[in-house]
Amino acid sequence: MSKKRKRISRRRLAGQRVLAHVPTHNLETGEHKPVTAARRFIAESALVPPALLNVRRNEHTTDRFFWGEKGLFSAQYAEENHFLFPSLRLIVDEIGEENLFAGIESGAADDWEEMEEYEYAFV
Repeated sequence: MSKKRKRISRRRLAGQRVLAHVPTHNLETGEHKPVTAARRFIAESALVPPALLNVRRNEHTTDRFFWGEKGLFSAQYAEENHFLFPSLRLIVDEIGEENLFAGIESGAADDWEEMEEYEYAFV
């Protein structure tokens, strides 16, 4: 049986492309929880939105946060809902939607192709 691929939504893929143009900061949690460490870093460095924060919890786990003008969000939420953030909209307008999202619509497989790939036995 072939390996199953996790399907990434087109909307999240578009958000990943937008967030690739946002400055990224890497930090350790220390003795704090990941969100607290991110908030302390933002306050201490007077970070201006938009920014991505990669907070390393331990050697296996890293939490990703998005610092936007509306507050601190998970990076996954920002990827899926990038159109809700004005600062990300500015990035899209600056680069151009046709350049940034080229190939997302045509290159993605539809649901029926996904089902064939899973090689389910329809009985």
